[in-house]
Amino acid sequence: MSNMEPIYARCDKSCGHNFYVQHFKEDKLHNTIEKTYFNCPNCGQEYVCFYTDEEVRKLQKRQRELQRKLKWMTDDAEVKALLIELEGIRAATKERMDAIKQEAEKQHE
Repeated sequence: MSNMEPIYARCDKSCGHNFYVQHFKEDKLHNTIEKTYFNCPNCGQEYVCFYTDEEVRKLQKRQRELQRKLKWMTDDAEVKALLIELEGIRAATKERMDAIKQEAEKQHE
């Protein structure tokens, strides 16, 4: 995950250390599932940002394509239709990511 601004974080699960997250880590889990996370540099506490699979990554790619397309649209009807499609993709992405998270956390118990 390059070209991102550092994110200010606080280790609220363990040591209370304040720090900036400049890079996220990614681990490939079973099948096509990937976990994106960061660790507290002081105590090592892990903070999971999200889980994705191939389906989610395709939805995210489609969402980025539509957002780029939206920047150049001028017709109100087309903009409205695209926004409706984007909202559907966002909802499908969230639903799938929530399901992956539940599955990954069950296997981690």
